[in-house]
Amino acid sequence: MQIGSEFNKRCEKILKAAGRESDFKSGKQISVEKLAEILHMDRVEIRNLFRYMIDLQLIKSESIGGPALYGHISLTEKGILKLKSLMKDSDS
Repeated sequence: MQIGSEFNKRCEKILKAAGRESDFKSGKQISVEKLAEILHMDRVEIRNLFRYMIDLQLIKSESIGGPALYGHISLTEKGILKLKSLMKDSDS
């Protein structure tokens, strides 16, 4: 499957918002409902992005439930490293 730049930009937005919600710590549960609200994404869109990000091991599903089929997610260590890289790139 070819992933375009718009798709990746939305994943980056999720990572950044998840980072803020988790105080940039891995393993801290983040409400998917709150993320969807902050990012103004519908449940189908965010669910598809989460599946991709879980496959890349950037996030982990912590609980099932809610409108996006995920109740809570958390950032993985790999997700934190990616987030730090994104933030460093945006500072330069």
